[in-house]
Amino acid sequence: MVVKRKKAQRKGRAHLKVVRPQYTLCYGMRLDSGTAPEQAHPHVPVSLPDGTQGEMSLHVINGSVKEIRAHLLQSIDAFFEIYGNEKL
Repeated sequence: MVVKRKKAQRKGRAHLKVVRPQYTLCYGMRLDSGTAPEQAHPHVPVSLPDGTQGEMSLHVINGSVKEIRAHLLQSIDAFFEIYGNEKL
């Protein structure tokens, strides 16, 4: 975490301001009827905020709407457990 000094006019003291890193989360969702292979994770190109190109894998979840929602929420939690505390 980066800390910048910010001079304040009050009482002539220097105050610290915490600067948090900013990120971009890329995602997309589509709900289709029927089922699709869950093992294949095709990669699609994405334009990153800095103008470069990257890749993102597509994930498929089959089931009822309730089952899909539960699995998706578990996947989101797992994603942030893995990447949420890393310094990127």
